[in-house]
Amino acid sequence: MTAADPMRAASLRAAGRPVLICYLPLGDPACAAATAERYVRCGVDVVECGIPVREATLDGPTISDSMRRAVESGVDTRRASELLAGQLEAAGGPAAVWMSYRRDPDDAYLSAVAASGAGGLLLPDADPERIPARAAAHGLLDIPFLDHDPSPAQVRQAVGAQSYVMVAAAAGVTGMRPEVGADNEELLARLRAEGVTAPLALGFGISTPEHARRAVELGADGVIVGSACVAAALRGERELTGLLDSLRGALDGH
Repeated sequence: MTAADPMRAASLRAAGRPVLICYLPLGDPACAAATAERYVRCGVDVVECGIPVREATLDGPTISDSMRRAVESGVDTRRASELLAGQLEAAGGPAAVWMSYRRDPDDAYLSAVAASGAGGLLLPDADPERIPARAAAHGLLDIPFLDHDPSPAQVRQAVGAQSYVMVAAAAGVTGMRPEVGADNEELLARLRAEGVTAPLALGFGISTPEHARRAVELGADGVIVGSACVAAALRGERELTGLLDSLRGALDGH
């Protein structure tokens, strides 16, 4: 089995429940509580590993500050690949995504991603027309990112997705929000009508069990929780475990 296999749409649907995808702030010394092993133990289906860069263009202060701390502690692409490989091995090889920013990833960069053990690649600023084939050449599944008002190129990328599709539940940057907009119901339905068959996961602002339940009610196949995971990790193991457990419970109908 390859690292990409658990990331395939069929594998994600096999459990018969909404998919829980949670952001792990890799290399952030202030977030030691966030480990892939903890995420798996709490029922996270996909670990979205945040690889630090200095300019996280789509991320709000919580994640941008986390990435800055990781960069300042010396985490570059090579070190991130090593750290992630260790985390995934300790966690038993869960489904994992390398999430970062790189407009034009070269072969050296993609080789580092593949060496990390991640099966998926999420680069929101990469060319949606080119990145699927480039990722596939290194055994990686491309994870499309769709703006809240997606471009035709983004939709075409999503139509070809073999894993899941990240859909921004709100315009702007990442960060906790008071609610999940009702307009996402129409957006998700439109994407289905345009031929997207992969699981659709809402992100941007999903931060509570109530948000997770609401996203599924609106038609999402799963949720992506980012800033709330970082904020909880900053408060320690107990807070993070409580958040992850509550999200899993909400999606499972508990």
